[in-house]
Amino acid sequence: MENWYVRRENETAGPLTLARMRELIQEDKLQKSDLVRRGEVGNLITAAHVLELFPDSGSSQPATQATETAPRKIYTAFISGLLIAVLATILAIGTFFWLKKVEAEHRAVSKKHLKQIGLAMKNYHDTFSTFPPGGTETPDGKPYLSWQTAILPYIKQAPLYNKVNFSRPWNHPQNHPLFKSEIDVYLNPAIEQTVSAEGLALTHYAGNKLVLKTNGFMNYRHIKDGTANTILAVEVAENFKPWGDPTNTVEPAKVFGSGKKSSFTGGNHLLISDGSVRFVTDQIDPELLKALSTPAGRERMDQFKD
Repeated sequence: MENWYVRRENETAGPLTLARMRELIQEDKLQKSDLVRRGEVGNLITAAHVLELFPDSGSSQPATQATETAPRKIYTAFISGLLIAVLATILAIGTFFWLKKVEAEHRAVSKKHLKQIGLAMKNYHDTFSTFPPGGTETPDGKPYLSWQTAILPYIKQAPLYNKVNFSRPWNHPQNHPLFKSEIDVYLNPAIEQTVSAEGLALTHYAGNKLVLKTNGFMNYRHIKDGTANTILAVEVAENFKPWGDPTNTVEPAKVFGSGKKSSFTGGNHLLISDGSVRFVTDQIDPELLKALSTPAGRERMDQFKD
């Protein structure tokens, strides 16, 4: 026969039999709000929750099951809140470092792509003794073909290049479908948009309009400021154009710098005319950026150092 114990305020009575417990209920000496325990060990629970004592109470709970007191509930809530805060902090820190790692990987790939474009431009120059025009257009001003179309054979895209009809503009029905082909070298992996609304494959790099001029021819001898001090192409962070678009050239100072969107945190990559690629902060001196954009401005560029 198990012993029962009753506690009210700071007084505990027992051991008592189950029959005696029921008698106390009949005598109105044991109330639903009293704490009881069946057995010598265990935690006290509210009598109203014990079916053996109050079968009509509506809910039951084994008399040996622990019931949390108010201080214990507060402690449990505090520990739970603390654990949630710690886990949230760990998650935030982990996410921060993961994003930094991903951006570093994207930067490395984009830099590699610009280097490949730089090598392609050099090989084109070695073949034709000039860089390709920034774009070609007809005498009446209609855009024809782009500089990125011209260097396709030098980025392992000769089959695509050979399909282009150079006697037709890029948007001619015969050529237009070709420019829906995405070219990995022309894409920055940090940017999700790779296709225009018209379904044309985009590029995330633009030529320097001051060097790669429309219908123009620029070779190393024309770069009086030095190939190491002249921008050839830049990463762009918005307003992307299809790689086949003959108008895909920009003035670097108008798309890059303070107050303008950057491809990566703090800056963009620049392809220099000597084939090197530099990551330049978006806080670069605007006058220095303008100087780096001109091929023969004779400006001083002492600040442009590694």
